[in-house]
Amino acid sequence: MVAACGGSLLSSQTVLTAAHCLDDVTDNKSKMDDFSFTIFMGHSLHRKASMARRVIDYNTPREYDPDNQDVIADIGVMFLYSPVKFVPNVKKVLLFNRRFSVNRDKRLMVAGWGKTGPSMYSPTSLKLKAAKVKAIAAKDCNRQIPFINVNLVVCTAPSEEYAYSGDSGGPLVKRASHYQLGIVSFRHEDSGVTVFTSVAEYFDWINETQLALYQKHCRK
Repeated sequence: MVAACGGSLLSSQTVLTAAHCLDDVTDNKSKMDDFSFTIFMGHSLHRKASMARRVIDYNTPREYDPDNQDVIADIGVMFLYSPVKFVPNVKKVLLFNRRFSVNRDKRLMVAGWGKTGPSMYSPTSLKLKAAKVKAIAAKDCNRQIPFINVNLVVCTAPSEEYAYSGDSGGPLVKRASHYQLGIVSFRHEDSGVTVFTSVAEYFDWINETQLALYQKHCRK
């Protein structure tokens, strides 16, 4: 089975992505041996992204449930077989660790390698895409999508361009500072609102998970 998602480098050996890119595919790791995850990076053109690393482990929050429509904890950290060498076009992400406020900055950007359009027949992009999006207030998001916990997500308004299939797990960043504040989770088709897991709400979990993975694999 082939699954494509986005992600961002947390460190030389850890990658941030969405839980549904991992647990939904491997059935909560119970069939991990049947799958091989590989991370490609190093160039904005997919065919030239020659720096590759195999994923040997990952963790998702205990409360994540692919069958839970509340979309809580759609976040995961992957551990790479060997460290990445940082160069000008391969850098780690800066995480936004405060609760996002639409009043502070609603000008955002989402990036990914997914499809070039909303149709299931749209081809996958050959080049890294970036789309400008605008955040909406939590109360407006909750009005459109009443079943989600808006305290754990960031929502963006309907727009001509947005995160398409294959962009899941990719970063939502502040256009002014490029700090990552969200992870592509899903698009609510009825309203056109796109939902991103809030990085700030899981900031401590991210750090604890990275440490646990390093302790598990680097002490051998």
